[in-house]
Amino acid sequence: MAVSKVLHGRGVNVRIGAATAENIRRVAEELDYRPNEIARNLRSKQTKTIGLVFDETPMFGGKTRYFSDLMNGVTTAAFALGYSVMLCDSLIGPTDRNRLSDGRFDGLMWVRMTASQQILQDAVRLRLPSVMFADESLVTDPSTSYVSWDNRGAAAQVAKHLYSLGHRKVGFVIAAHSIVNPEARVRAGHFRETWIQCGGEKDQVETLIWDAGATNFDDWYANRNGITALVSWSESGAIAILERARALNIQVPKDLSVVGFDSSSHCDLTQPRLTAARQPVDEMAAKATEFLIRLIQSPDTDPLRFVFPSRLDIRESTASPLSVSGLEEKNICLH
Repeated sequence: MAVSKVLHGRGVNVRIGAATAENIRRVAEELDYRPNEIARNLRSKQTKTIGLVFDETPMFGGKTRYFSDLMNGVTTAAFALGYSVMLCDSLIGPTDRNRLSDGRFDGLMWVRMTASQQILQDAVRLRLPSVMFADESLVTDPSTSYVSWDNRGAAAQVAKHLYSLGHRKVGFVIAAHSIVNPEARVRAGHFRETWIQCGGEKDQVETLIWDAGATNFDDWYANRNGITALVSWSESGAIAILERARALNIQVPKDLSVVGFDSSSHCDLTQPRLTAARQPVDEMAAKATEFLIRLIQSPDTDPLRFVFPSRLDIRESTASPLSVSGLEEKNICLH
Protein backbone atom coordinates (compact mmCIF):
# COMPACT_ATOMS: atom_id res chain seq x y z
CA MET A 1 0.00 0.00 0.00
CA ALA A 2 2.90 2.31 0.76
CA VAL A 3 4.32 1.77 -2.75
CA SER A 4 0.95 2.58 -4.35
CA LYS A 5 0.71 5.71 -2.22
CA VAL A 6 4.12 6.97 -3.36
CA LEU A 7 4.05 5.95 -7.01
CA HIS A 8 0.35 6.40 -7.83
CA GLY A 9 -0.95 8.79 -5.20
CA ARG A 10 -3.46 6.24 -3.87
CA GLY A 11 -4.21 5.52 -0.23
CA VAL A 12 -5.18 8.80 1.39
CA ASN A 13 -5.09 7.25 4.86
CA VAL A 14 -1.56 5.84 4.47
CA ARG A 15 1.18 7.80 6.28
CA ILE A 16 4.69 7.55 4.83
CA GLY A 17 7.83 9.30 5.98
CA ALA A 18 9.96 11.30 3.56
CA ALA A 19 12.89 8.88 3.84
CA THR A 20 10.68 5.87 3.08
CA ALA A 21 9.07 7.61 0.12
CA GLU A 22 12.48 8.54 -1.28
CA ASN A 23 13.68 4.94 -0.89
CA ILE A 24 10.62 3.62 -2.76
CA ARG A 25 11.24 6.03 -5.64
CA ARG A 26 14.92 5.06 -5.78
CA VAL A 27 14.17 1.35 -5.96
CA ALA A 28 11.48 1.90 -8.61
CA GLU A 29 13.97 3.82 -10.73
CA GLU A 30 16.65 1.13 -10.32
CA LEU A 31 14.15 -1.54 -11.39
CA ASP A 32 13.00 0.67 -14.30
CA TYR A 33 9.46 0.38 -13.02
CA ARG A 34 6.66 1.59 -15.29
CA PRO A 35 3.00 1.68 -14.27
CA ASN A 36 0.77 -0.69 -16.26
CA GLU A 37 -1.87 1.48 -17.93
CA ILE A 38 -3.97 -1.54 -18.90
CA ALA A 39 -4.17 -2.63 -15.27
CA ARG A 40 -5.08 0.90 -14.26
CA ASN A 41 -7.84 1.02 -16.84
CA LEU A 42 -9.25 -2.31 -15.67
CA ARG A 43 -9.66 -0.83 -12.20
CA SER A 44 -11.53 2.14 -13.63
CA LYS A 45 -13.57 -0.11 -16.00
CA GLN A 46 -12.37 1.91 -18.99
CA THR A 47 -10.06 0.99 -21.86
CA LYS A 48 -9.06 4.58 -22.65
CA THR A 49 -9.52 3.56 -26.30
CA ILE A 50 -11.82 5.05 -28.91
CA GLY A 51 -12.73 3.32 -32.15
CA LEU A 52 -12.92 4.91 -35.61
CA VAL A 53 -15.53 3.09 -37.67
CA PHE A 54 -15.34 3.47 -41.46
CA ASP A 55 -18.01 2.20 -43.81
CA GLU A 56 -15.42 1.95 -46.57
CA THR A 57 -11.71 1.22 -46.54
CA PRO A 58 -9.82 4.45 -45.78
CA MET A 59 -7.18 5.22 -48.40
CA PHE A 60 -4.10 6.82 -46.91
CA GLY A 61 -1.65 8.66 -49.14
CA GLY A 62 -2.15 8.50 -52.90
CA LYS A 63 -3.86 11.46 -54.53
CA THR A 64 -5.30 12.92 -51.35
CA ARG A 65 -4.29 13.60 -47.76
CA TYR A 66 -7.86 13.50 -46.49
CA PHE A 67 -7.48 10.41 -44.32
CA SER A 68 -3.96 11.32 -43.23
CA ASP A 69 -5.23 14.72 -42.07
CA LEU A 70 -8.17 13.04 -40.36
CA MET A 71 -5.95 10.63 -38.46
CA ASN A 72 -3.59 13.42 -37.47
CA GLY A 73 -6.50 15.40 -35.99
CA VAL A 74 -7.92 12.40 -34.13
CA THR A 75 -4.68 11.05 -32.68
CA THR A 76 -3.32 14.45 -31.67
CA ALA A 77 -6.49 15.26 -29.73
CA ALA A 78 -6.90 11.76 -28.28
CA PHE A 79 -3.31 11.31 -27.11
CA ALA A 80 -3.32 14.72 -25.44
CA LEU A 81 -6.31 13.57 -23.37
CA GLY A 82 -4.81 10.16 -22.53
CA TYR A 83 -6.74 8.03 -25.06
CA SER A 84 -5.61 5.56 -27.70
CA VAL A 85 -7.20 5.13 -31.13
CA MET A 86 -8.12 1.95 -33.00
CA LEU A 87 -9.26 1.73 -36.63
CA CYS A 88 -12.37 -0.35 -37.29
CA ASP A 89 -12.47 -0.78 -41.05
CA SER A 90 -15.96 -1.77 -42.19
CA LEU A 91 -17.05 -3.28 -38.85
CA ILE A 92 -20.65 -2.45 -39.61
CA GLY A 93 -22.38 -5.75 -40.35
CA PRO A 94 -24.88 -7.57 -38.08
CA THR A 95 -22.15 -9.87 -36.74
CA ASP A 96 -19.85 -6.97 -35.98
CA ARG A 97 -22.19 -5.20 -33.57
CA ASN A 98 -21.01 -7.29 -30.62
CA ARG A 99 -17.37 -6.58 -31.40
CA LEU A 100 -18.02 -2.86 -31.28
CA SER A 101 -19.84 -3.03 -27.95
CA ASP A 102 -17.95 -5.82 -26.15
CA GLY A 103 -16.04 -3.45 -23.91
CA ARG A 104 -12.93 -2.85 -25.99
CA PHE A 105 -13.97 0.74 -26.74
CA ASP A 106 -15.07 3.55 -24.46
CA GLY A 107 -16.64 5.35 -27.42
CA LEU A 108 -16.93 5.36 -31.22
CA MET A 109 -16.48 7.87 -34.00
CA TRP A 110 -18.40 7.02 -37.16
CA VAL A 111 -16.49 8.41 -40.14
CA ARG A 112 -17.96 9.32 -43.55
CA MET A 113 -21.09 7.23 -43.17
CA THR A 114 -23.16 6.50 -46.28
CA ALA A 115 -26.90 6.93 -46.48
CA SER A 116 -27.44 3.37 -45.22
CA GLN A 117 -30.09 3.68 -42.54
CA GLN A 118 -29.09 0.30 -41.09
CA ILE A 119 -25.60 1.60 -40.34
CA LEU A 120 -26.97 4.70 -38.67
CA GLN A 121 -29.51 2.70 -36.66
CA ASP A 122 -26.77 0.35 -35.49
CA ALA A 123 -24.74 3.32 -34.34
CA VAL A 124 -27.61 4.51 -32.13
CA ARG A 125 -28.50 1.05 -30.81
CA LEU A 126 -24.99 0.35 -29.52
CA ARG A 127 -25.58 2.89 -26.76
CA LEU A 128 -21.93 3.71 -26.55
CA PRO A 129 -20.84 7.35 -26.51
CA SER A 130 -20.68 8.17 -30.23
CA VAL A 131 -19.96 11.05 -32.56
CA MET A 132 -20.77 11.15 -36.27
CA PHE A 133 -18.16 12.61 -38.61
CA ALA A 134 -20.54 13.03 -41.54
CA ASP A 135 -22.76 15.42 -43.43
CA GLU A 136 -25.39 16.83 -41.10
CA SER A 137 -28.18 15.83 -43.50
CA LEU A 138 -27.62 12.22 -42.40
CA VAL A 139 -28.17 12.89 -38.71
CA THR A 140 -31.89 12.73 -38.03
CA ASP A 141 -31.79 11.42 -34.46
CA PRO A 142 -31.85 14.41 -32.07
CA SER A 143 -29.74 12.52 -29.53
CA THR A 144 -26.81 12.09 -31.94
CA SER A 145 -23.67 14.20 -31.64
CA TYR A 146 -21.84 15.12 -34.83
CA VAL A 147 -19.20 17.27 -36.48
CA SER A 148 -19.83 18.29 -40.07
CA TRP A 149 -18.78 20.73 -42.77
CA ASP A 150 -20.88 23.19 -44.72
CA ASN A 151 -21.06 21.15 -47.93
CA ARG A 152 -23.86 23.34 -49.27
CA GLY A 153 -21.93 26.55 -48.74
CA ALA A 154 -18.84 25.02 -50.32
CA ALA A 155 -20.73 23.90 -53.43
CA ALA A 156 -22.29 27.35 -53.71
CA GLN A 157 -18.87 29.05 -53.52
CA VAL A 158 -17.53 26.82 -56.32
CA ALA A 159 -20.56 27.50 -58.54
CA LYS A 160 -20.37 31.26 -58.00
CA HIS A 161 -16.64 31.29 -58.70
CA LEU A 162 -16.93 29.51 -62.05
CA TYR A 163 -20.03 31.42 -63.16
CA SER A 164 -18.43 34.74 -62.29
CA LEU A 165 -15.35 33.82 -64.32
CA GLY A 166 -17.58 33.46 -67.36
CA HIS A 167 -18.01 29.69 -67.62
CA ARG A 168 -21.40 28.73 -69.00
CA LYS A 169 -21.16 24.97 -69.36
CA VAL A 170 -19.52 22.77 -66.73
CA GLY A 171 -19.26 19.12 -65.80
CA PHE A 172 -19.69 17.82 -62.26
CA VAL A 173 -17.66 14.63 -61.84
CA ILE A 174 -18.55 11.91 -59.32
CA ALA A 175 -16.60 8.66 -58.98
CA ALA A 176 -18.78 5.63 -59.70
CA HIS A 177 -18.10 4.09 -56.27
CA SER A 178 -19.12 7.35 -54.56
CA ILE A 179 -22.61 7.73 -56.02
CA VAL A 180 -24.11 6.61 -52.70
CA ASN A 181 -21.94 9.03 -50.73
CA PRO A 182 -24.21 11.71 -49.21
CA GLU A 183 -21.52 14.39 -49.50
CA ALA A 184 -21.27 13.79 -53.25
CA ARG A 185 -25.03 14.13 -53.68
CA VAL A 186 -25.25 17.25 -51.51
CA ARG A 187 -22.37 18.95 -53.33
CA ALA A 188 -23.68 18.10 -56.80
CA GLY A 189 -27.24 19.13 -55.97
CA HIS A 190 -26.38 22.42 -54.35
CA PHE A 191 -23.87 23.29 -57.07
CA ARG A 192 -26.64 22.96 -59.64
CA GLU A 193 -29.10 24.97 -57.52
CA THR A 194 -26.62 27.82 -57.05
CA TRP A 195 -25.71 27.78 -60.74
CA ILE A 196 -29.34 28.38 -61.64
CA GLN A 197 -29.64 31.09 -58.98
CA CYS A 198 -26.69 32.84 -60.62
CA GLY A 199 -28.58 32.93 -63.90
CA GLY A 200 -27.37 29.73 -65.50
CA GLU A 201 -29.51 27.04 -67.08
CA LYS A 202 -30.09 23.57 -65.66
CA ASP A 203 -28.71 21.87 -68.78
CA GLN A 204 -25.47 23.85 -68.47
CA VAL A 205 -24.39 21.50 -65.64
CA GLU A 206 -23.68 17.96 -66.82
CA THR A 207 -23.20 15.13 -64.31
CA LEU A 208 -20.33 12.82 -65.24
CA ILE A 209 -19.88 9.41 -63.57
CA TRP A 210 -16.24 8.37 -63.98
CA ASP A 211 -13.89 5.83 -62.49
CA ALA A 212 -11.66 6.82 -59.58
CA GLY A 213 -8.62 7.36 -61.80
CA ALA A 214 -10.50 9.60 -64.26
CA THR A 215 -9.43 7.44 -67.21
CA ASN A 216 -12.75 8.45 -68.81
CA PHE A 217 -11.24 11.90 -69.28
CA ASP A 218 -9.32 10.95 -72.44
CA ASP A 219 -12.37 10.05 -74.55
CA TRP A 220 -14.54 12.68 -72.90
CA TYR A 221 -12.25 15.59 -73.76
CA ALA A 222 -12.42 14.83 -77.49
CA ASN A 223 -16.23 15.25 -77.33
CA ARG A 224 -16.72 17.60 -74.41
CA ASN A 225 -19.61 19.52 -76.02
CA GLY A 226 -18.52 23.00 -75.01
CA ILE A 227 -17.73 22.26 -71.36
CA THR A 228 -15.04 24.68 -70.17
CA ALA A 229 -14.71 23.59 -66.53
CA LEU A 230 -14.82 20.39 -64.51
CA VAL A 231 -15.77 20.17 -60.84
CA SER A 232 -14.81 16.97 -59.07
CA TRP A 233 -16.76 16.08 -55.95
CA SER A 234 -13.48 15.06 -54.28
CA GLU A 235 -9.92 16.28 -54.15
CA SER A 236 -8.50 12.95 -55.33
CA GLY A 237 -10.77 12.99 -58.38
CA ALA A 238 -9.72 16.53 -59.29
CA ILE A 239 -6.04 15.65 -58.97
CA ALA A 240 -6.57 12.61 -61.21
CA ILE A 241 -8.14 14.93 -63.81
CA LEU A 242 -5.14 17.25 -63.65
CA GLU A 243 -2.84 14.30 -64.22
CA ARG A 244 -4.81 13.06 -67.25
CA ALA A 245 -4.90 16.57 -68.72
CA ARG A 246 -1.16 16.91 -68.32
CA ALA A 247 -0.57 13.53 -69.97
CA LEU A 248 -2.59 14.69 -72.98
CA ASN A 249 -0.83 18.07 -73.09
CA ILE A 250 -4.07 19.88 -72.23
CA GLN A 251 -3.29 23.16 -70.51
CA VAL A 252 -5.12 23.90 -67.28
CA PRO A 253 -6.65 26.46 -66.90
CA LYS A 254 -6.14 27.81 -70.44
CA ASP A 255 -7.96 24.90 -72.11
CA LEU A 256 -9.99 23.72 -69.13
CA SER A 257 -10.57 24.88 -65.55
CA VAL A 258 -10.60 22.28 -62.77
CA VAL A 259 -11.99 22.59 -59.22
CA GLY A 260 -12.13 20.14 -56.32
CA PHE A 261 -13.21 19.86 -52.69
CA ASP A 262 -11.33 19.35 -49.38
CA SER A 263 -8.27 21.47 -50.31
CA SER A 264 -5.62 19.65 -48.30
CA SER A 265 -1.97 20.65 -48.52
CA HIS A 266 -1.68 18.26 -51.48
CA CYS A 267 -3.44 20.89 -53.61
CA ASP A 268 -0.35 23.10 -53.35
CA LEU A 269 1.77 20.35 -54.91
CA THR A 270 -0.25 19.77 -58.09
CA GLN A 271 0.57 21.32 -61.46
CA PRO A 272 -1.09 23.74 -61.62
CA ARG A 273 -2.06 24.19 -57.99
CA LEU A 274 -5.67 23.09 -57.50
CA THR A 275 -8.50 25.50 -56.71
CA ALA A 276 -10.65 23.78 -54.11
CA ALA A 277 -13.21 24.35 -51.37
CA ARG A 278 -11.34 23.89 -48.10
CA GLN A 279 -12.58 21.35 -45.60
CA PRO A 280 -10.41 21.63 -42.45
CA VAL A 281 -10.34 17.87 -41.90
CA ASP A 282 -7.70 17.86 -39.16
CA GLU A 283 -9.54 20.54 -37.17
CA MET A 284 -12.86 18.75 -37.66
CA ALA A 285 -11.37 15.44 -36.54
CA ALA A 286 -9.86 17.03 -33.45
CA LYS A 287 -13.20 18.64 -32.57
CA ALA A 288 -15.05 15.34 -33.04
CA THR A 289 -12.51 13.56 -30.83
CA GLU A 290 -12.82 16.16 -28.09
CA PHE A 291 -16.63 15.84 -28.28
CA LEU A 292 -16.42 12.06 -28.00
CA ILE A 293 -14.12 12.10 -24.99
CA ARG A 294 -16.32 14.69 -23.30
CA LEU A 295 -19.32 12.37 -23.81
CA ILE A 296 -17.32 9.42 -22.41
CA GLN A 297 -16.26 11.32 -19.32
CA SER A 298 -19.64 13.00 -18.77
CA PRO A 299 -22.38 10.62 -20.01
CA ASP A 300 -25.18 13.05 -19.14
CA THR A 301 -23.84 15.72 -21.51
CA ASP A 302 -26.39 16.96 -24.05
CA PRO A 303 -25.70 16.12 -27.74
CA LEU A 304 -22.73 18.08 -29.08
CA ARG A 305 -22.88 19.46 -32.62
CA PHE A 306 -20.68 21.70 -34.74
CA VAL A 307 -20.65 22.60 -38.44
CA PHE A 308 -17.41 24.05 -39.81
CA PRO A 309 -17.79 26.89 -42.34
CA SER A 310 -16.50 26.56 -45.89
CA ARG A 311 -13.85 28.58 -47.70
CA LEU A 312 -12.79 28.57 -51.34
CA ASP A 313 -9.02 28.42 -51.87
CA ILE A 314 -8.49 29.95 -55.30
CA ARG A 315 -5.27 28.74 -56.86
CA GLU A 316 -4.06 28.45 -60.48
CA SER A 317 -6.34 25.73 -61.89
CA THR A 318 -9.23 28.09 -62.69
CA ALA A 319 -9.47 31.07 -65.03
CA SER A 320 -11.84 32.66 -67.50
CA PRO A 321 -12.59 30.30 -70.41
CA LEU A 322 -10.83 30.89 -73.74
CA SER A 323 -13.93 32.37 -75.31
CA VAL A 324 -13.83 35.24 -72.79
CA SER A 325 -10.07 35.32 -72.27
CA GLY A 326 -8.85 38.57 -70.79
CA LEU A 327 -12.01 39.22 -68.77
CA GLU A 328 -11.52 39.59 -65.05
CA GLU A 329 -13.82 37.83 -62.65
CA LYS A 330 -17.15 39.61 -62.72
CA ASN A 331 -18.63 40.84 -59.47
CA ILE A 332 -21.78 38.87 -60.06
CA CYS A 333 -23.35 36.27 -57.82
CA LEU A 334 -20.57 36.48 -55.28
CA HIS A 335 -22.79 36.78 -52.23
